[in-house]
Amino acid sequence: MRRSLGGMGKLLRAAARLTLVSGALALLGTGCASLGQPAAGLPSAGSQTPEIQPEVVLCQGNEVPLQALNNPRPASGLGPEAAPALDGRNVEQFDPAAWLIAQESRDRVMLMNRLAVPQDDGHGDVRDYMYIVISTNSMASEPGKPVWAVVESSTCTPTLDLGELRAGAVTLDPSLPPAPESNRVALLITEFDCNSGQNAEGRVEIVKLLETESTVEVVLGVRPSGAQWATCQGNPATPFMVDLERQLGNRAILNAAVLPAREIAAPALPRIDR
Repeated sequence: MRRSLGGMGKLLRAAARLTLVSGALALLGTGCASLGQPAAGLPSAGSQTPEIQPEVVLCQGNEVPLQALNNPRPASGLGPEAAPALDGRNVEQFDPAAWLIAQESRDRVMLMNRLAVPQDDGHGDVRDYMYIVISTNSMASEPGKPVWAVVESSTCTPTLDLGELRAGAVTLDPSLPPAPESNRVALLITEFDCNSGQNAEGRVEIVKLLETESTVEVVLGVRPSGAQWATCQGNPATPFMVDLERQLGNRAILNAAVLPAREIAAPALPRIDR
């Protein structure tokens, strides 16, 4: 049986095809010092932090239980109070068996589906999922009558909650490519929060650095600027150097702020400087 899913027509056509999440996510280096807590006293570069597997990850700021991704329930399994969301306003055609339940309550439903091909903007921002939020707390609501309607739809990738810090897009710095004999790694991190087109110099922090025989796993966070007013035209990348305890060798460099951890590559598009 096909139902409709709202606000997603253009995304659905761009994605071409979607596949149901299968199996548990491989959690590579998902540890994080002070998950969900203020980031005071974060470890310095070169410190080794213990593995902590989070119970909740973020999808564009929406909290999603990790269990919902590891053991997905299809949207066709929504309970009686939430099932009417599938017939909400501004909803287009979709297969409820192909979308997993990320959030479910009597007034809010969030559904996710893994993209067959990740959405890559060429600057380190890679999105693995399409999602939609349907709620009765919307402009469509009527007095005394709950009206389900689409309130949010976009793409995301599951990301660690870094507390007071924010995850950003991370790439290698193409001007300083990694060298096996070096004990430093040059990265570029792009802040997602609005910052009037300025970089994040002085506000990038290492949340986690874990070196193994085969990988270097790093979690970088950006401390918000605190600016009361900021425009949102996009921000340039900020250079950031990570010091290692020994030479890099042939180890893979992983961004462990996303789940599963993803190898950090050079940007596919030219860097924008301001």
